[in-house]
Amino acid sequence: MAKATFYTHVSQPAVFACRLAARAIRDGGRVLVWSDSADAIARLDRDLWQQDTESFIPHEIWQTDETMPSETPVLLATGNTLPTIPADMTVLNLSPDFWSDAPQSPERVLEIVGKSLEDLAEARERFRAYRQSGFAIEHHKMEAKA
Repeated sequence: MAKATFYTHVSQPAVFACRLAARAIRDGGRVLVWSDSADAIARLDRDLWQQDTESFIPHEIWQTDETMPSETPVLLATGNTLPTIPADMTVLNLSPDFWSDAPQSPERVLEIVGKSLEDLAEARERFRAYRQSGFAIEHHKMEAKA
């Protein structure tokens, strides 16, 4: 069963995204970090390059109209249309997009939600969409943790 995990009340979403991507690849998978903003992807790329040498996360920006790189553990991408990805690839969703509507739903989606009322309202919509699509839902309240 597909699973969507929500991390809410995150105080520093960009920092948390780097840590969450690292944890996801340590768990043995590949990760697609999806954003609705090319600027956000560029900032995340820069942040990932600035990690300590021993905690560096191999990654690259993927242009979704090109063939998906097969060896890179973390791909960063943006676009107007959700791409088709392997079902076993974890999606770290930094956008308001509903991955339950993707051409092929991933087995795992990670959602980082900030503290603002707008962020929380958008997350509630995605939460409902995932649940209605049959995803198992996990929720971690990160207040005072991240």
